[in-house]
Amino acid sequence: MMRKVVYLLLATMALAACNKKEAQPNEAEQVNEMQAEAPSMLKPTDRFVDFSATYKGTTQRLSDYVGKGKPVVADFWASWCGPCRREIPYLIDVYRKYGDKVVVLGIATWDEPADTEQAIAEMQIPYPQIINAQKAGSDAYDIKGIPEIILFSADGKVLRRGLRGEAIAQAVEECLQAQPEK
Repeated sequence: MMRKVVYLLLATMALAACNKKEAQPNEAEQVNEMQAEAPSMLKPTDRFVDFSATYKGTTQRLSDYVGKGKPVVADFWASWCGPCRREIPYLIDVYRKYGDKVVVLGIATWDEPADTEQAIAEMQIPYPQIINAQKAGSDAYDIKGIPEIILFSADGKVLRRGLRGEAIAQAVEECLQAQPEK
């Protein structure tokens, strides 16, 4: 009985830490691993919600990428997030394999811009980034934990969210197969 109480207490503490930038990577990793169990399907009619972020005098919007004729894989991530960093190789693979047909986009969430830039350089991330999004994107999509990887259709509808690992490429492949030939 005592063991169950301890586990319950630890799980509650990990969940409470999930929303906070100050959460230790170990706690965030535990929470995000639990959240990664199954991707959630949304209605294909759910249109993307736009938001903007300004960094170094330049404002970027999600609409600069989404709804422009190509599917978009949007990764809400942060440099300090271990699970986020583990997803990046999968995203790089998708970028390299489908880059002419799909946009892969990083959205730095709850992160210091200098830390984001350092992580981009360290991990050699080749795809575009919206830096300094802070809470704008997470508020728009009701994101409670990261990474949150969302697949948008070519016309800007939310197709899938909560993607992880090899499921990212599988979802992209399904999306591309469902698109009419141009």
